[in-house]
Amino acid sequence: MTICTATTILIRRATAGDVPQIADMMQLVSGRDHSVEAVRTMTAGFAPGRFYGWIAFGGNEPVGLTTLEPCILERGGTAMEAGYWRYLWVRPDQRRTPLYPRLVFTMIAEAAGLGIDLVYGAIRRPDVAAGHIALGMQKVGEIPVLARPLRPARLFSKFHGLPDVLMRLSAVPDLVYGQYLSLRGPSIRSGYVITDAAATEVDPSAIIPTLREMYASELRRRLTSESFADRYYSNSDGAQYRVLSVGRSGAVSAAIVYRIAVRGKGIRNLVIMEMGYRFSDQAALKFGLLEIEKQALRLGCEVILSLSSSRASHTLLRQLGYLRSNETYILMKKPTGRNTTAIVTENLDDWHFTFADHDAF
Repeated sequence: MTICTATTILIRRATAGDVPQIADMMQLVSGRDHSVEAVRTMTAGFAPGRFYGWIAFGGNEPVGLTTLEPCILERGGTAMEAGYWRYLWVRPDQRRTPLYPRLVFTMIAEAAGLGIDLVYGAIRRPDVAAGHIALGMQKVGEIPVLARPLRPARLFSKFHGLPDVLMRLSAVPDLVYGQYLSLRGPSIRSGYVITDAAATEVDPSAIIPTLREMYASELRRRLTSESFADRYYSNSDGAQYRVLSVGRSGAVSAAIVYRIAVRGKGIRNLVIMEMGYRFSDQAALKFGLLEIEKQALRLGCEVILSLSSSRASHTLLRQLGYLRSNETYILMKKPTGRNTTAIVTENLDDWHFTFADHDAF
């Protein structure tokens, strides 16, 4: 427990009983509605070993929160205990006080006592990332978000807040563009079989090898049937995670985990959480990505988004018409001082990081 005497603020570990107050604070800070149940889902009710939080109180009111999601990072047969820095909220009236650095220092210091060797995270706001680095986080690299426009006219209209009449007129060029996309879709003569199901309904043991085999030499989260089920059970806005798998002769050759998310200005996105292939069958993943385009169009999306530190993934997506968006994530790390291992580097090419690690929608 840390007492901030300069600002008469108390910082302590968060518990399940704090969730209602945290939901209120999150709504105040973000301007978005966060139900108690949604916050409980986001934080796993602060169950030890699944989610940790440090909450700051000014009197009886919560004024700040920082959180860590424990996980195991592995590379080349070596593993380490890590914590992903998932959420940070500071009430507006406390942002020019020492509260922010005190929350961060408390989290990193106590993480070691929880058995966590490394704290890492990714931020898309440059000013926030700069603040984290000033507090001792070490920059690993920058990961651009790639975007595949599906309804470019409507996307442009929504992004720039154009009048409704122009929004309606955008349907004509978007229809023509959609017809073009449908012509470049996968051929039924490929022999592949597509399956699209809720993540809670698939067999993780059949999907996980496709999500990991092509990244075997990179530092990545350990993915087990249990962690897959926990990760893709639900999210804060209630949107369902789904898995599109591509198979042939009864074996799954490629898989794409995705969700639908509505962001600012009502822009509807299909978000690729993670993807991969096995048996050296890159064509299966390409086939799945073309099918994802059709699925996104059916679901009324304006754009597909993907985040991946993998050069191979970037190359494939760029071949399929994905463009670099105006968003970039900055990946950072900070050893807690408990242990040091050779598997953690400051070379981004050594990491495999996707929206599965950072679901900020």
